Amino acid sequence: MAGNADLNPDVLIDDLVADIDEIRAELYPAFGINSFRVFTVLRTWAGTMVGDGDFTDVVTELSPPPRIEQWNGYKWALLSAGVHEDGEIRMSEVSLSYTAAELTGALETQQRNQQFFYRFADAHGQGQEERTLRLNRPPQVVRDSKTMIPGWCVWLMDMNIGDGTEPELPEAGF
Repeated sequence: MAGNADLNPDVLIDDLVADIDEIRAELYPAFGINSFRVFTVLRTWAGTMVGDGDFTDVVTELSPPPRIEQWNGYKWALLSAGVHEDGEIRMSEVSLSYTAAELTGALETQQRNQQFFYRFADAHGQGQEERTLRLNRPPQVVRDSKTMIPGWCVWLMDMNIGDGTEPELPEAGF
């Protein structure tokens, strides 16, 4: 499994997480269902605050790829400083093998010189623009929905990082 969650083998959903993840990891890419590869990035700056000095990134690809489900009101907004992406993206079917800390960058223990964000990269060669996003709400575990596979639901919004400090991502294998 990809994450470090302590799953209960006596709970049916928890017991099936590895099987669900394996099926999704094999079938979703084969059918081209997920348009993006999704990465978490924990950025640590050399100085005492964000933006102070050089930085190092710890980049982790979420596996199996989550479903980018809803671009809720997501649009381009013209501001005095240029075009800004506005709105919210809902990412669902994030494996229950991940912990809340892994999906939030352990916000409660982050240092003042650290940032945590998500990076979307094109999964199938359509040339979609990479996007850098941050959490918009706390992630929520979904275990009882009739329309979704059990997993985490994560809400994201634009981080507006377009300053040349985008993280290096592993190459896609398509």
